[in-house]
Amino acid sequence: MISKTRFINYSRCRRYCALDEIHKKKLLATISYEDLLEEEAEAKKNELYMSMYDEEDEDLIFKANEQLEAMMPYYRKIEILAGSVISRKFGKDVIFSLNTYDQKKFEAFYEDYRFYCFLDGFLKNGDSFSVFETKATTSKKFLNLGPNIKKVKESIFTTKIDDPQVLVLKEHYQPDLLNDQKYFTFRQKLFDKFNDCGQYVFDLAYQRFVIEHSENKEKFAFKKAKYYLVVLNSEYIHDGRVDEEGEPIYQDDIVSFIDLTSITEEYQSLIVNDFQVVEENLNIMDASRCSVSIACQRKKIKECPFLSICFDKLPKENSIFAYMGSHHGFGAEKLSALELYNQGYYQATDIPHEWLARRNNIIQRDCIDNNIAFFHHQKIKAGIEAIRYPIYHLDFETFPCPLPRFKGEKCYSQSLFQFSLHVEHAPGNCDKEKDHYSFLANNHEDCREKLMNQLCDFIKDDKGSVLVYNQAFEKTRLKEMAELYPDLRDKILSIRERIFDLLDIVKGNAKLFQALGFTEDIAKEINFYHNRLDGSFSIKKVLPIFSDLSYKELVVANGMDAVATYARFPKIEKAEFDKLYQALVEYCKQDTWAMVEILQKLKNIIDYSKDFV
Repeated sequence: MISKTRFINYSRCRRYCALDEIHKKKLLATISYEDLLEEEAEAKKNELYMSMYDEEDEDLIFKANEQLEAMMPYYRKIEILAGSVISRKFGKDVIFSLNTYDQKKFEAFYEDYRFYCFLDGFLKNGDSFSVFETKATTSKKFLNLGPNIKKVKESIFTTKIDDPQVLVLKEHYQPDLLNDQKYFTFRQKLFDKFNDCGQYVFDLAYQRFVIEHSENKEKFAFKKAKYYLVVLNSEYIHDGRVDEEGEPIYQDDIVSFIDLTSITEEYQSLIVNDFQVVEENLNIMDASRCSVSIACQRKKIKECPFLSICFDKLPKENSIFAYMGSHHGFGAEKLSALELYNQGYYQATDIPHEWLARRNNIIQRDCIDNNIAFFHHQKIKAGIEAIRYPIYHLDFETFPCPLPRFKGEKCYSQSLFQFSLHVEHAPGNCDKEKDHYSFLANNHEDCREKLMNQLCDFIKDDKGSVLVYNQAFEKTRLKEMAELYPDLRDKILSIRERIFDLLDIVKGNAKLFQALGFTEDIAKEINFYHNRLDGSFSIKKVLPIFSDLSYKELVVANGMDAVATYARFPKIEKAEFDKLYQALVEYCKQDTWAMVEILQKLKNIIDYSKDFV
């Protein structure tokens, strides 16, 4: 039996099926119905996780089951909400269930193989039908699919004229767009099962394949069938209304429907081609080394479980993937890191010097070759001198809830529940305990106004810089809060205007350093590099180079731990709550104290020419 998940895995490469058998995983002849249900549940967990974090974050790549489990109730709420909206919009006879056992199931035999699919929603209307696949993502992914024209995103999707809750391809109204190269290029991404949008389209197309090859296919008129992705509306804003139990009340337009009927029809030939690959891979059962590719999904949520076997020649540190901007390629042929790996280039030092055309890559290579640290003293000094005392070292923690909980929030809003603040009154004058201020919600009630009031009290109107690490996040949160609380607007926007990014000093920022008087070429160079960074400037990579501080001993050790811990607050006993509450305080406190230590170390190196170890 072949489920959707197995179909994708078996088509990754020639090697997968054989490795699956070697590791004694169940193959076609022994897959049970329960196995398929387990795969379906695991796939849904991954979908939720991918939607929570659109951008790659090395701290979040390798997820723990308990962290995912903490978020699963929100996925179930999405399914319940979607099912009720589908029933009201399309008809109460829709077959819908949270329990996979009770969902509409189709089974097909194709070339002697059995295929299964379970439908989130199925509605039969006479001899026609509609299929609904609920995804924990938002419509934003699809509305962002398209070219930038004069700095404005031109999506290939638009709302249906007679039903704004439904998104359709623009070609539905403008057929000539199919001759537009830009439009067509982005449209093709829908047929890439490893693309952010294409992966969801594949799921629906696979269901269509199974349905149209099912034993009871004669009962349905396929030409009248409709296939919809059901996603959360990225533009929906919660008005704050709640029911008698305090649960948010949502309007039906919190859900968007993406009509992919025509696309899934086109997709069928690709699935047949993929099946031929799967069949060949199963027949060959060849576990010998083969080329790696994008299908490996390295450092992605859907990373191949056998990745470590295929990338066994890759060193743990300073591999060819450590080069910044490696997606631009290397050498005259602009070879990607994956292509280079297939050709036998594994370590960063394997690449010939003449292939490194980017100045920052040359700096990296020099640090690796000579085991030295690189500092651009003048730029770092200029950056530090632009900071004004007292310095307010600030860090936020947020809860990316799939469904908006409070007034003014959207789906997956980064809902503030914690901040940490260290106040450095003068250079080097900051006590880890005495100069630390913090706020942490102790339940899931709306604490945002209280949090912002306290933050505004702690950050004085003294023109001191508000230091953060990677400013886009904090700036966005402050802008949201200023819009939500008019009485605090001026103070919040004043804090926002005073933000200075420590990452700009550590890594660099071309716009900032050009404004500080450096040439464009020098401004574009990184300010600092050390071979232990391995290409990353995350604070958890930078901190160990400048300090003995470590996150390894903390109970809450990364951002996903923080989210999962906060998610558990309403469900745990007092003793465990007190322990985890303090663990969250210590984690966020570590982030702001880390900035204090990094800044001080940089100042020592620049001001006093102290040796760097």
